[in-house]
Amino acid sequence: VRRAWELVYLLTFRELKLRYQDTVFGFLWSLIRPLLQGAVLFVVLRKFIRIDVQDYHLVLLAGLFPWTWFQTSLVLAVSSFASNGALIKKVYFPRFVLPLATVLNNGVQYALSIPVLVLLLVIGGYTPNWTWIIGIPYLLAVEALLIMGVVLFIASFDVYFRDLEHLTDVFVGLIWFYLTPVIYPLSIVPAKYHDLVLLNPMASLIEGWRDLFLHNQLPGADMWPALVFAVAIAAIGSLSFQKMQGGFADAL
Repeated sequence: VRRAWELVYLLTFRELKLRYQDTVFGFLWSLIRPLLQGAVLFVVLRKFIRIDVQDYHLVLLAGLFPWTWFQTSLVLAVSSFASNGALIKKVYFPRFVLPLATVLNNGVQYALSIPVLVLLLVIGGYTPNWTWIIGIPYLLAVEALLIMGVVLFIASFDVYFRDLEHLTDVFVGLIWFYLTPVIYPLSIVPAKYHDLVLLNPMASLIEGWRDLFLHNQLPGADMWPALVFAVAIAAIGSLSFQKMQGGFADAL
């Protein structure tokens, strides 16, 4: 177990280093992209479409940052087994470290974006309090469990059905994104649809992050769908991986 986690650590930070190697801004690129995306969305939705939400730029970033971790991890990690076929065939090591390193890599980048969001919140007149000390680790753990479960499940099948990489990219970026209150708060959705929207685990997670950062509220009952789904998909993903990993080398 210790060696497996050492390998996860090495792969995570190796991937971080390689991603930004020989770039001028280095790790800042992990912040630049969501900030630019947030700026564009703010201009389009607030100035043109005229979404009337107080401190919309903060509402937007509080949802966009954790969503970026989720989306980027899924898109990159679902091919982690299929794209490392040569390594899987030649060397024995715990296979799960491949997607886990990608998920943690993007998780580190999200964690680095939190101080930027905190700075913007303070400038905007918000005051952090003790709830953040409990809420941030809790939400990070739930989101990491959710992402890893989904990734393990899809990545295991992707070894045998490569179209899943493209289907995941399309579904997460073009369907799941808009069904989740990332660029809009749940408050502008008609109340009769709130329970339906919150069945989406990422919806309750995004709202959990917003409640914590903008209202200093710890995750409440609305977080149950995300927590239950995270635990369930982690179990399903792990079982699928355990059952299918024996055939990876032959399939690749």
